[in-house]
Amino acid sequence: MTTTESDEDYEIYERLPRPPRRGSPVAVTAVAVLAVLGIIVASALVWSSRQINPSGEPGAKVSSIEVPSGSSFTAVTKLLEENDVISSARVMGWYAKFKDVDPVKAGEYVDFKINSSMADAIDVLNAGPVAPDSTVVKIIPGMWLSDALATITEAFPAISVESLQATLTSGQVTSKFHPDPAVSWEGYLLPETYEFAQTATPVEILQKIVDEFDSTLEALDYDTATISTGRTAQELVTIASMVERETGDPVEERAKIARVILNRLESDTPLGIDATILYGLQRKGAESPLTKSELETDGPYNSRTRAGLPPTAISLPSEASLAAAIAPADGPWIYYVLESAKPRAHVFTESYAEFQDAKQACRDKGLC
Repeated sequence: MTTTESDEDYEIYERLPRPPRRGSPVAVTAVAVLAVLGIIVASALVWSSRQINPSGEPGAKVSSIEVPSGSSFTAVTKLLEENDVISSARVMGWYAKFKDVDPVKAGEYVDFKINSSMADAIDVLNAGPVAPDSTVVKIIPGMWLSDALATITEAFPAISVESLQATLTSGQVTSKFHPDPAVSWEGYLLPETYEFAQTATPVEILQKIVDEFDSTLEALDYDTATISTGRTAQELVTIASMVERETGDPVEERAKIARVILNRLESDTPLGIDATILYGLQRKGAESPLTKSELETDGPYNSRTRAGLPPTAISLPSEASLAAAIAPADGPWIYYVLESAKPRAHVFTESYAEFQDAKQACRDKGLC
């Protein structure tokens, strides 16, 4: 038997969606906390990794770091941080716990480099300080050769500048990048801090410095300079020597100044670099500004009256300037003008009008 229901009596049922399952508030909070902790830990690991192995190549050698007798490892790491060898003494202390670090010896260290990896810094520490019977010589980037030779004689009073000059020109010191010893050696001694035995001879001293120069140029691919740049290695050394004398403090300026020099050479425009004129006159710029007569007097080093490169380098360029000369920045600039003294920095332009404006601003600030 069946029954019939009226429309009024008929009930329509609608299937509703099941409400989503939700975790407990405690579980949700725990997951969120773990996610945040994961981000923090990952960020800390990335930061620590950058402290341990900083980006970029190591910088120049630190001339000298003296580790006092009785220094703790913590004190040594702080000393390295203060001298920009490493970026974090705290991370270095942690890192050293997992490395084979010898007890640090007191004394003078001359092989640390700015922006080093912590592994490299530990290698220098493990190698130990300069031997007590060694002599340290520091050659500063931008020095003239004559100044560098005088610096050597200060460390070795029994050796004269004349004997060092004679040793260079005699052919006893050799360089693959300086084939004729009778030609000026300006530019071919690498500015660094060197350690010598107290009994070192002029030949031993100079050959060690020149060998370091050759090794640096080989690492920078100066062997193939003519193929890669159209310039000989000797021309690039001369360019690097001008970059060294002209550069400001920002690291990128060296490559930009090298480009300005190359742009001017390619357009047969005089370089207009006063440092070359000063070198030709054999006087330092700090003595007094160049006079109108000096600027206008023609000569092989007057880069205002003559186009092209000067006959020799005009200083001892650093590795950074040598690198800039063979790998200059890309840009159309043909002018640069000093715009600040601290830090020493230049403005670069290809516009003559902008150059004139920058030059006037330089005068107004008393910078030029």
